[in-house]
Amino acid sequence: MIAGGGVMGCALAYQLARRGRQVVLLERETLGSQSTARCAGGIRQQFSSETNVRLQQLAVRMLLDFETEVGAPSGFRQIGYLFVLSKPELLLEFRANLELWGRCGLDEARWVEPAEIGELAPILSLEGILGGTFCPTDGLAGPADVTTGYAGAARRAGAGLREGVEVTGLEVAGGRLRSVRTSAGEIATELFFDCAGPWSEAVGRLAGIEVPVKPYRRHVIVSDSFPAVRRDHPFVVDFATSFYFHPEGDGVLFGMSDREEPSSFETDVDWGFLEKIVEEASRRAPALQSAGLRTAWAGLYETTPDHQAILGAAEGLEGFWCACGFSGHGFMQAPAAGLVVAQMACGETPSVDVSAFAHSRFGRRRLVRERNVI
Repeated sequence: MIAGGGVMGCALAYQLARRGRQVVLLERETLGSQSTARCAGGIRQQFSSETNVRLQQLAVRMLLDFETEVGAPSGFRQIGYLFVLSKPELLLEFRANLELWGRCGLDEARWVEPAEIGELAPILSLEGILGGTFCPTDGLAGPADVTTGYAGAARRAGAGLREGVEVTGLEVAGGRLRSVRTSAGEIATELFFDCAGPWSEAVGRLAGIEVPVKPYRRHVIVSDSFPAVRRDHPFVVDFATSFYFHPEGDGVLFGMSDREEPSSFETDVDWGFLEKIVEEASRRAPALQSAGLRTAWAGLYETTPDHQAILGAAEGLEGFWCACGFSGHGFMQAPAAGLVVAQMACGETPSVDVSAFAHSRFGRRRLVRERNVI
């Protein structure tokens, strides 16, 4: 049983079903309609923790082979990610990151000086920029494409994906999960996977399990047609401010985190904060001042205390598993995380060691913060 029909739940449903497991996925709305539908679509390998780097290397390989394996396009385009850095302490951090990436075999990631940054992203103002990193094998994929691709493949493998059905309770006896109560009736299950994204904490609470995931609002803006940013322009992140932009159709998608906003499930657009995003866009990429606004929306990050995912069996209840808490990286990590969690659940050796992301780390206070968070 899987709770949550975003990209993570659909990827996991596919991987379990293709291993011969009987799978039922429940989504209280429609597949891919919540956080997945509202993300920016980025795919990157430039993280500060080794587990995330290796997960993303696997995810990139899977996305390159997605259509062959899954039977549908992913929309994956390797336009690259360009991190620009304007604080001396960030230079030290990202130099250390480069050493990590080299140890992981991510040899294509490299240091870039301001002059090359100007060549890669001509609309950027280089004022205050001290350097950066660029990885050409990073890029963008289609959230709807990947989600529907996995959902279709999961159904063909025998999984039942049910929309408009909500998990309302979990029955526990003898220290293990026995069944799931839903808005459509009770279903017996041996394994339950919490893939509920920003709502994962509430799902865990139904079983008396603490799943430390909090929702945080994030805004996205898409401009009208803007030829100055070509389709092959890299995904740019000004790491100090979190301002980012990338090509989206014939326009530009851009956004920025409000690091002062408290946790909430609010997804209405805060037009006052959008003005701050536009101000930052005009400062870092002045040409964007001439771009008209096509649309804007807000979605939710599912954030853990260390900004790392929770993957695997939960401590304290046999049969309850987690695949949540991705802290803004859920779409890009879902292909690899779905595979690895399914492998562990089926007794296989996982393709990536994700023991650092175990649920038990919170009780034992073994937290290592992911620093490359936008």
